Amino acid sequence: MKQRPILVAVIGYIIGILWGLYFQISIVLYYIPIAVTYKIVKTIYQRNKKYTFKLLSFSRYKRYLKLIIHSKTIFILILCSIISNTIVLFLNKKYEQAFQEGENIQVIGIVISPKIEKQYYDLYQVKLLGSKHFNLFIQVSKKIGELEYGDKVQLQGEYKKPIEQRNYGGYDDKQYLRTLKIIGRVKVHQIEIMGKKQINPILQLANQVNLNIKQKIDDTFEKEKASVLKALLLGDTSEIEEEVRESFQVSNISHVLAISGMHIGYIIIGLQLLLKKLMGKRNTKIMTIIILIIYAFLTKFSPSVVRAIIMSIFTIGGEIVYRKSDFWNSIAISLLVILCYNPFLILSVGLQLSYLGTIGIILFSSTTFKMFQHIPIRLKFNRFEKVEKMLAVSLSAQITIFPVLWYHFNSMGVYFLITNLLVSFIIGPIILLGFFCIIINLFVVPVEIGLNLLNLISSFSQLPFSKIYLPTPNMIGIIIYWIGLAVIQQVYKIYQAKQPTITQARIRNLIALFRYRFFQKKKKYKKFIVLVLILMICFTFLPKDLEIHFVDVGQGDCTFMITPFNQTILVDGGGNLSDTFDVRKKDFVTIFIR
Repeated sequence: MKQRPILVAVIGYIIGILWGLYFQISIVLYYIPIAVTYKIVKTIYQRNKKYTFKLLSFSRYKRYLKLIIHSKTIFILILCSIISNTIVLFLNKKYEQAFQEGENIQVIGIVISPKIEKQYYDLYQVKLLGSKHFNLFIQVSKKIGELEYGDKVQLQGEYKKPIEQRNYGGYDDKQYLRTLKIIGRVKVHQIEIMGKKQINPILQLANQVNLNIKQKIDDTFEKEKASVLKALLLGDTSEIEEEVRESFQVSNISHVLAISGMHIGYIIIGLQLLLKKLMGKRNTKIMTIIILIIYAFLTKFSPSVVRAIIMSIFTIGGEIVYRKSDFWNSIAISLLVILCYNPFLILSVGLQLSYLGTIGIILFSSTTFKMFQHIPIRLKFNRFEKVEKMLAVSLSAQITIFPVLWYHFNSMGVYFLITNLLVSFIIGPIILLGFFCIIINLFVVPVEIGLNLLNLISSFSQLPFSKIYLPTPNMIGIIIYWIGLAVIQQVYKIYQAKQPTITQARIRNLIALFRYRFFQKKKKYKKFIVLVLILMICFTFLPKDLEIHFVDVGQGDCTFMITPFNQTILVDGGGNLSDTFDVRKKDFVTIFIR
């Protein structure tokens, strides 16, 4: 089995981060008792060891685990988890102790974001200088005037800590801001501009090009189409209206609004078609790597872009030096780079979906495509096989990320296969022609047609039963789901192997032995299964305890009650009949589907 120490290091790094985030204590304290317990159990096991045949004996199959988990692997896992855990605990302490709620602070920093317009103020992101290397959101009155990217400012104002999650399943502002390396907000009372363009010249140039591209898009397209095209080309979703964002999400095509491997793939294809005859294969690949790095600057190094670009650079770089890149090492290095920059990005939903979707495609797409070929009624044409491959890719990504979508959004889109298949036909031309449209002002009409079609596909969210609400799963259920998915895929591959290896033959024999033992006592097993099902059904009809939940709604509390017969009552949810804001839909959906 191929050794991948970088992949092991990343897994350990993730374990340490999650331990620090959710338990907020040192992981070292738990490694010592685990090691002592392991030593005691091993000693007792070796003394009582008997060489008798047992189908489910651990010692019979532990040699397979030793191929994956050995002393070197364990050492790397422990070391990397301790390092990342220590970093997270240090950063947590640093964030908490930086400023106090309501403190009047005076700091110097550099503006590192464009203006975000709010109703009563403008919002900017500022990188602090001096001893406190944090980022802040500053709320600046519209009367003060507009700041520009790279302005060095001295400001004075009231510090506000980010609000933590107040209700189960609710929004956690502190968690979100830390994924952006932002410590909190400051309501600015006084501000003075101390200098212009005080940031790195490369970043300043990249920001200016980014603004020019956005301005060109705004001048060429209508507002709604322009906001979607900015997301497709630059990953900027800040201008997309909430209704449009929700329709994309319900239709399960919101991933196209976040730049990922699909977007980078089309950019690479376009560059190769454009430059191959002019520069040759080798020079085209070198130029592609340079352009991808420039593109990372233009898109502000979002996690999904960094992942896709690092993996693409490894693949293209391997071709330049006539070596094949390893997928698992590439994805591990890209994730390690991102988490070393900011370990809190592990909480980013976009990062989770990007990596899991990519892993799902690599692991399951070929198996899913082979399963399609076993369908009794199917059209055997080359073009239809291409459609099957697209469906296999889409389905593989969706079944992998489904638990994450379920956990974060408590919903599932019903028409995801249809919408993703339709999007796969038009998204490539929109991206490629969109860049041509910006550079040389051509293909405006085809891009508009593509954006209209994309909007039409998103309208699938208006169809009946387009969205199914689901209760929030627990982490154990999610892990069992992924393990089950992997087991099903491996068993399918084992039985489809024309020339099975020794290990595959042993697993086949083991499954056959299980089936033989089951059919020997199938009547007893069937009775047991029926009894369990009857008990489960009976328990669902038994009256439960009365539950009363007091929910923090900001300006007070409301009461949510669940009766013994599962009826729900919401008291004092806020709002009134004349409000256009739907309180039930926006604030309490997580309570109803908890």
